[in-house]
Amino acid sequence: MNAQELNRRCVELFHHPDAQNHMWHPRMFWETHQIENPKPEDLQEPKVDLRELEVLLSEVTHQPSQCADELEKEEPGRVSLIRHMTDRGEMPFLHRPH
Repeated sequence: MNAQELNRRCVELFHHPDAQNHMWHPRMFWETHQIENPKPEDLQEPKVDLRELEVLLSEVTHQPSQCADELEKEEPGRVSLIRHMTDRGEMPFLHRPH
């Protein structure tokens, strides 16, 4: 999955009702240029590693992650940590984009 496709998936997951229940503002994950209510097409500049964000959002929306295996190979234990913290209701620290 290329960066644009991954970003698109993250935006879609972010707008899922289960993710919206967390009341997260898009500026936590994307550069919004001070737009208070950005549209999905405004969310193009990620502030965090999109693979980690995809794992987080997949977990809260109860959908299978498409990035977990790749991320786990690169950084063993990272996926488990993100999932564990999410299950406990905590916000994991997500790395900056590479």
